[in-house]
Amino acid sequence: MQIEGITFTGPSADTLMLFLSPAQSALDFGIGLVPGVFAGSFLAALFSRELELQGFEGGRSMARYGTGAALMGFGGMLAGGCAVGAGITGASVFAVTAWITLSAIWLSAGLTDFVLNGRPAKTAPAQPVVGTS
Repeated sequence: MQIEGITFTGPSADTLMLFLSPAQSALDFGIGLVPGVFAGSFLAALFSRELELQGFEGGRSMARYGTGAALMGFGGMLAGGCAVGAGITGASVFAVTAWITLSAIWLSAGLTDFVLNGRPAKTAPAQPVVGTS
């Protein structure tokens, strides 16, 4: 039996293809997963009275997160799956290629953080507080 992990990117691509060419697509678990998770989480929040809209504090961070999400979604849809999910699934069965992929993802994330945010500011070591009596 082939080992598989549950993902959202591959089924999202399948769901999109269902709407673009309905006659060629068959309904399966992945296609039901995407709308099922959204509908289920919405109904759970609604019935538990925890449903509320949330946003970001500033426009700059919202633009960065939105751009990153759009780029990741576009790349995942083009690839027909998610490299992070494939890396984690493969790493759980000790596949060497998955560990190489995860290492490249971690290094790329660190490099991107450095490019966007720069080097962390060095702070002076804390001085002991001398009390007066």
